[in-house]
Amino acid sequence: MLLAIALLGCAANPVQYSASFNQPDGLGPGDAVQHAGATIGSVSTIAPGAGGGAQVTVQVDHDYASSTHADSILILQGAGASPSLELMTPNTLSAGAADGAQLYGASNEDQAQMLTQILGPESIGNHYSQIINRYAGPQPSPSPGATVLQSQLMGILQQALSAASAVSNTTPTGRAQMDQFRDNAEAVAAQLEAHGRTTEAAQLRAQVAALPQPPTPPNTRSVPRAVPTP
Repeated sequence: MLLAIALLGCAANPVQYSASFNQPDGLGPGDAVQHAGATIGSVSTIAPGAGGGAQVTVQVDHDYASSTHADSILILQGAGASPSLELMTPNTLSAGAADGAQLYGASNEDQAQMLTQILGPESIGNHYSQIINRYAGPQPSPSPGATVLQSQLMGILQQALSAASAVSNTTPTGRAQMDQFRDNAEAVAAQLEAHGRTTEAAQLRAQVAALPQPPTPPNTRSVPRAVPTP
């Protein structure tokens, strides 16, 4: 009987997971981990990450361990004010996450959306593509050999370009938006690499490198006029 009680107590222990964030923005021990409107755990520790940012460990109630998958994302919300983490899984058919597993971390909603589009099932990618195409205008048809992943990545870039077009890439606001997009894309690529998805990371970086670069600002320095030769 005592052994059964002890085993029952062990089974109820919280499950631990970790994730890295390039911008933790005030997140700290004790902050809530939420899922579908319920608080399911809390942040245990936060430490400097190997490549910058932070490595965060969370503990999740054992009853909710089945909701955590290998491709689950911990999304930072309420950054700076009252931060918390939202557990979200792009594909609920993916394998469950083991105790101590490294999950994906998203420092903002843009990173979360990129990860969702890349990690989610084909239906998610198609759904986003339909929404994006409504605002981005007609796009050239993909080549016969184009993969679902490539279509999803193109959808991400089309969305970013569509959002930035309202203020033009030549304005300070437009350039700031595109710089933020590039920073978020690089953070997502680093997450993919850390999980062994090097092909997806390389494709994302290649797509970002192909984006139009902002024009070089004109040289405003005054150049002395040539003195005419008498």
